[in-house]
Amino acid sequence: MELKAASVDCEDGNFSRSLNDLWPLDEMNPKKGRFPCCIVWTPLPIISWLAPYIGHVGICLEDGAVLDFAGSNFVNIDNFAYGAVAKYVQLDRKQKTKHLELIIQIFRMYPSDM
Repeated sequence: MELKAASVDCEDGNFSRSLNDLWPLDEMNPKKGRFPCCIVWTPLPIISWLAPYIGHVGICLEDGAVLDFAGSNFVNIDNFAYGAVAKYVQLDRKQKTKHLELIIQIFRMYPSDM
């Protein structure tokens, strides 16, 4: 999967327009496992039974694909390591979050595992 940066043609040097303005988010679809711009969580077997606040966390791209760290230097794409998503929180794209920038950094850190 290759990520390409969005090109912004701006003559006056004002780059305040964010990627949030470029396209609308897809709909949430838990049956298909699509959670656009979300942080997702699932319980870990046995551990979450004893301590319900412990679980496995993933982040989602704007198309809803789930990314999670499944092991040493390995990132799963659309294959959540410990089962289906149990809880999710959608991030507000209007705020100045670094969601997309963090995902791009992950791809750059572990390019050979994808």
